[in-house]
Amino acid sequence: MSSTFTNKQLENDTKKRLMKCYIWSVLTYGCESWTLSKRDESRLEAMELWIYRRMKKISWIDKKTNKEVLEMMGEERRLLKIIRQRQLRFVGHIIREESIEKLSLEGRVEGCRSRGRQRQDFLQGLATAAGTNSVEILRLAQDRNGFRSMVANVRL
Repeated sequence: MSSTFTNKQLENDTKKRLMKCYIWSVLTYGCESWTLSKRDESRLEAMELWIYRRMKKISWIDKKTNKEVLEMMGEERRLLKIIRQRQLRFVGHIIREESIEKLSLEGRVEGCRSRGRQRQDFLQGLATAAGTNSVEILRLAQDRNGFRSMVANVRL
C-alpha cells in the first residue's frame, strides 16, 4: 500500500480517496464507543498528518509545518471531527431507544467515588466537542432535527 501512496503518477485526489477508504476505515473501527483523552486526540491528529506527509514524501527532517502540509494536500484536519460526529450519532441512536445501553449511558453507580481525579466519561467528552453539556445532549437527542444540526456543527 505504501508504494501506492507515494506513487507520483497518481493524483492527490485519488490517493486521498484510497486513504479514506482503506486506512481511515480501519483506524476508526469501533470509534463510536471510544472515550478519547487529549493524548488520544493528539495521536489521531498526528497519524492523519503522518499519512499526508507520507503521500507527499515529506521527510521528518524537512522543515514543513503541519499547516503547510495541509495546504499542500488541500485538506484540513477532519479525522477527529469525523470521529466525534460518529460518536454523537451513536449516542443519539442509543438515547432515542429504550434499552439497556441507554441505562448504562445515563446511569450512575451507587456508592462512594474513588480517590483521585475522576476519569472523564463518554458523555463529558462529547459535550466538550459539541460545545454544550451532557444534559443538553440527552435532551436534544429526542429531537432528531435539532440533534442533526448539532452533530453537523461539531467543533474541535
